[in-house]
Amino acid sequence: MRSTLKPLLRGGAAAAAVAIGLFGTSQPAHAVTNVFQELFLSLDVSGSINSSEFALYKGGYVSAFQDAAVQAKIAETFAFGRGGLAIAVGQWSEVAAPTLAIDWKHITDLTTDGINGGTSLNSFITALQGMGRQGGIGSSTCIDCGMLAAITAINTNAFETTRASGRVIDISTDGVGNVDACGPGVNEAQCAQTRRAQAVASGIIINGLGVGNTASGFLTANVATPANGDTKAGFVETANDFDTFETAITNKLIREVGPGPEDSVPGPLPVLGAAAAFGFSRKLRRRIHTANLHQA
Repeated sequence: MRSTLKPLLRGGAAAAAVAIGLFGTSQPAHAVTNVFQELFLSLDVSGSINSSEFALYKGGYVSAFQDAAVQAKIAETFAFGRGGLAIAVGQWSEVAAPTLAIDWKHITDLTTDGINGGTSLNSFITALQGMGRQGGIGSSTCIDCGMLAAITAINTNAFETTRASGRVIDISTDGVGNVDACGPGVNEAQCAQTRRAQAVASGIIINGLGVGNTASGFLTANVATPANGDTKAGFVETANDFDTFETAITNKLIREVGPGPEDSVPGPLPVLGAAAAFGFSRKLRRRIHTANLHQA
């Protein structure tokens, strides 16, 4: 979330919402929490994904967040006084579910709740393990519905980041859009491109994970953020099937979470700070690896 205009972006009401925000009644101020990164996981739960595939799908996310390399990247979001990771999960099919599958959590530690006022990654993983499939939202595939819900969720949450690469939507699907949600004469590809432009306007990067080449092709052409002057470009990861989804989402999270080349260690520690960062990362990986061995 940014402290500037936060349009609701709901279908045809988007222009009206923008106009009200710019020229109409002033909106009440909301307290925001500064974070290093905001990440919204947007999950396709349409009819093409059966129960066993959904189990592999969800299990892939759980295992990915338990991976030592992913946890080390997440830990970097709150190392050196960085603000941590704000993360939420939404589901969609022919419409977006009206409530988030997992509401926003502020991750400021790997294992202990309450550190720096946030919650632990373990708490998020527990919520992910218990997450059900949200029913009653149809069997068709409306990728732009998932995009719009994710954009709205980031634009209206209680978090803020000033990093150009700090607001990320992670969309996973096994298909291509087949619902014309933008109205007559506008196909799903055109509608997805419209949502993509809305994300760029809000400084949001969209990355995709396609299960199969067809889904990946649609995401690459219509969904992932193109190269532009406001954010870095998005990317698309491909899983051959749900059996290989875990590897794909793990690789994807390693690429999209945490500091990038554009980020430096905070504070006036050019040499010592870099050495400390390297040491912290190595120690953290050893701690995570040891913990995973004990849990095995």
